[in-house]
Amino acid sequence: MDLSFEGNKKLINITKYMILAMILIIPIQLLIFSLTPLPVDALAWLELFKDKPILGLLHMDFLYIINNPFLIFFYFVLYITLKKENNSILNIALITGIIGAVLYYVSNRSIEMLYLANRYYGTTESGFRIAYLATADMYLDIWKGTSFNIYYVLSAISLIGFCFVMIKDNFYSKKTAVFGMVSGVLMIIPSSVGMVGIIFAILSLIPWIGFSILVTIRLFKLDI
Repeated sequence: MDLSFEGNKKLINITKYMILAMILIIPIQLLIFSLTPLPVDALAWLELFKDKPILGLLHMDFLYIINNPFLIFFYFVLYITLKKENNSILNIALITGIIGAVLYYVSNRSIEMLYLANRYYGTTESGFRIAYLATADMYLDIWKGTSFNIYYVLSAISLIGFCFVMIKDNFYSKKTAVFGMVSGVLMIIPSSVGMVGIIFAILSLIPWIGFSILVTIRLFKLDI
């Protein structure tokens, strides 16, 4: 695989707009969460998916299914623009970032919940309904379970690794690296860890947005 700067100019150009899309997704997701509360249990989730399927998908982080491929492109561009020599930290940052982004898809059950809601409300058989409700409970546990938490922590490690190299490099500004480092440190605690995790997750978005904007500005300044 060619990971040189010269061989990936088109990739870099495409990724600039992907990063902008990622930045746009954040306030949309925050607005959704602030205007409509999350369902409190499995039955409430099924009701939401029945009555407002789009809102149900959005509440169950469907936008991050779109976001994570963009994130992988982002990682590759950071790697390409920072790679001056064989840097082990940079390699670790890329590998952990990609593994984390892929693991997220193991945790998300938004489409399955949509199908399950249709089945639950499409039958009056109590036995089926009990089974569907139990499955919904299981999906909710998986959604914020092992894969999600590993994805979250690996993403934090990846970001910290990229920014550690960035601080010593001169391609991006030191301010960019600091924004990313702060966001990565705040992401060490997954959002699934109660109220503390939610607070850290929200706080991490502020420097993450700053980091993403500064990286995008730098990429737009490239003469490619």
